[in-house]
Parts: sequence; structure tokens; C-alpha cells
Amino acid sequence: MGINTSFCWCFILVLLWFQSQGCLEEERAALLQIKDSMGSYLSSAFSNWYVKECCDWEGVVCDPSHTRIQRIFFPHLRSDDSEPWFPNATLFAEFKDLRELELPGNHIGGFISIQELRHLDLSGNSFNGNLPMFFTDQLQMLDLSNNQFQGEIPYSIKSNMSCLLYLGLSQNNLTGDLFPKNSSLPNLRWLHLNNNRLSGTFPYALSKSMKLRILDIQNNELSGELSSYLPVLPKLKILILRGNQFEGQLPVKICQMRDLHLLDLSENDLSGDIPDCVDNVTSWLGRSENAVGYLPDGSRNGFVFTFKGRRLIFKGVLLSFPMGVDVSCNRLAGKIPIQMTRLKGIRILNVSNNLLTGQIPSSLGNLENLESLDLSHNNFFGVLPHELVGLPVLEIFNVSFNNLSGMIPIANQFGTFLNDSYLGNPDLCGQPLSIKCNGSTETPPIYARAEKSVSIMYFAVLIGLFFIVICLE
Repeated sequence: MGINTSFCWCFILVLLWFQSQGCLEEERAALLQIKDSMGSYLSSAFSNWYVKECCDWEGVVCDPSHTRIQRIFFPHLRSDDSEPWFPNATLFAEFKDLRELELPGNHIGGFISIQELRHLDLSGNSFNGNLPMFFTDQLQMLDLSNNQFQGEIPYSIKSNMSCLLYLGLSQNNLTGDLFPKNSSLPNLRWLHLNNNRLSGTFPYALSKSMKLRILDIQNNELSGELSSYLPVLPKLKILILRGNQFEGQLPVKICQMRDLHLLDLSENDLSGDIPDCVDNVTSWLGRSENAVGYLPDGSRNGFVFTFKGRRLIFKGVLLSFPMGVDVSCNRLAGKIPIQMTRLKGIRILNVSNNLLTGQIPSSLGNLENLESLDLSHNNFFGVLPHELVGLPVLEIFNVSFNNLSGMIPIANQFGTFLNDSYLGNPDLCGQPLSIKCNGSTETPPIYARAEKSVSIMYFAVLIGLFFIVICLE
């Protein structure tokens, strides 16, 4: 009993000791420096910062042990007519367990930084104004995404950060060109600039970034002929250019990126044929497991891709994503090249909303790992190949608004697809449509015609033999 009582008292004393320690001195000092750097602020701000324990200060939240600051919340502490505030970004690096940093409405004009900083992540806040003008050239990771920054990307970021591995500036209001020709980011591996208002052509300066693995610049205002500017990036795994204004033909250089796993060129103004060299991308020929890449520790960024009809975000340090091709919503013409039917590793194929024509290749039935196939809103004609019913894991199928005819196959998973998959094809018949087929509903028209052709051939042979017999007599 005495031992247990002593143990309990010791445990309580230890807890009290930890609680009495309060936040670390370096974190307390950093808070005071941040306050001083604000210059002018409202008189009601920092009203209780006279107490010693900084975990009790207004706008500061610590962990349960009262030893580490986890949240800093300084909303609207500076008046609108005050001079712009340029916080020292390095001060925030003192808070090792910081999870939330919110500084909305403080008239932030940018950031200043000092040397020895390697990793700076201020994503997911309410920072506004222009991006900081100066960063240390030793910086390896910079993530300022999901804020309200505006204006152009500073030249210091574009050209003077040779150590930079990761750059995340997505979901802001950035404008202007991406990178000038004299930019150089030779060690860059991850580039996330999506969901801004960046303009100009594809940045040819990225031809110097030969280690790039993920390039996501979707939903901007980029334009020009993509094939003229897109370089060959041999280590690239993910290329997402969706939602821009690129024009011209699909770049043949894509075929030289043999490790490419995910390609999204949808919602642009691309035209011409689909290159017949797509089977040069060897990763698309292989096994179907989710491709696995990775993001640097601490990154909260990911990328968004349409998978099975839904816009999904793929994120995490170990990045798992499906292999696929999405070139929908362009002006592509011609036929689906036979080489595309050899891409047995892909799980997604979306060529909808184009000007493609010809018959749907029966060899698409070779894509045994395909889970989503969208051929809608094109000019395909002829019958639905019966070979498609052999796709064992197909879940999403859409051929609506084409010129298809004949009976819809109903075997296997095709018995689960609804009317929406076939609308806008007046000559299609059979379930699930209400249009009944003429003749036997058991035999698809493709086989009926084949049987008819065979019958005609046999008849022609018999006629030929008859005339031969007559001539011999």
C-alpha cells in the first residue's frame, strides 16, 4: 500500500512538474518577436500577454502537457491603414509541433527569411498579398499553397534556388508567367502550381529540371502549342495539365516519358490524332497495381484526378494512385490507335467529348485491368464489340452520344450498366434501353451479320460448284 501511495504521489509530482514548465523558452521568445514585428496593432490585441505562462496567452494553444505550442491564431490584429507587415518566416520554424497557423486580416505584404532554413511549410492559412521576395538559396522544400497570395511568382523563387526539391504554390491567386527561359531549378522533383491564374506558354525552362516526378499545373490560364514547349522529362510519373488553354496536337514527346503513370490533358483545346506511339510508355504496359510514388515528409499537398467519374484527391507521403490516361474535352480526331489497346497496365481511359470516329476497336477487350472506360460524346459508329464483356473489373462504362447501332451486350458486368451509359445512340437496342431489337434478342447483331455473311459465302461456293459440274459435263 505504501509503495503504491508513493508511486501515485511521484506520478502526480511529475505531472505537476511538466505542467509548471510551460512552453519552451525559444517558443516564448519567438512569439514575442512575432508580436514586435507587427509594429502597430489594435489596442485590444495581446491583452493578457503580461502573464509568464505563454500557453495562457490569447491566440496561443498548447498541447495537453503545456510544453509545445500547437496553434497560433492572430486574426485581424492590425488596422487596414497600417503599413504592410513582413513577418520573418523563420520565426515560425521554432514551433516544432505547430499544427495550425492562422493570420487572417493582418495586411501581410510578404515574408522575410534568414539563412539556414531548409523546410518551410505555411500552407493552408489565410496569407494574402504578394509572395515573399527573398528566400534562402538553401531551401529544399517550400509550400505556400492554399492561401490568398496574389501577383507574380518572384524571380528569386524561379531562378535562385538550386537546392529546391519541392515547390507548392497551388490554390492561390497567382498571375503572370510561370518561369522565364533563364530559370533553373535543376533538383526540382515536385511542382504543384495548380488552381491559380498563371498564364503564358508551358515553361520550357523545366527542361532543366530533369529530376521532376510530379508536375501539376492544372486549372490555370496557360496556352500555346503544347507540343512546341513540352520537354522530355524522363523521370516524370504524373503529368496533370487539365483545365488550361493548350492547343495543337498531342505531343509525341509524351511517348518518350517511359515511366509516366498518370496523364491528364483534359479540358484543353488540343486537336489532331492520338499518337500511335503511346505503347512506348512502358509503365502503361505492365502490371495493374496502384503506382506508388512519394512526397517529402511534412507535405500536405497531393493531386486531384477524375477516377470512376469522381474528382478524388490522392495524397500522402507514400502516394498510391491508379495508372490512367484522360484526354477528354478536347478536339481530338481520327480513330483510337491500335497501340492504345495494348496498354494493359492502365485502369482509367477517358477519351470522351472529342471528335473521334471509326468503330470501337474490339481489341479494347485486351485491357484486362480497365476499371473505367469513357468513350462518350464522339462520332464512333458500328456495333459495340462483344469482346468488351470480357473486361473483368470494368465498373464505369459510357458510350453515350455517338452513332452506335445494334444490340447492347448484356453478359457479365454489362448487365449492371444503366441507360445513361448508352443515351444518344438512336440505333442501339436491347436492355437497359426501352428500344427492343428486331428478331432474336439472344443473338447480338454482330453475330447475326456474321452468320448471314457465312451463309452467303456457302451459297456462293455451292453456285460455283454447280457451274463447275455443268462445265465438266
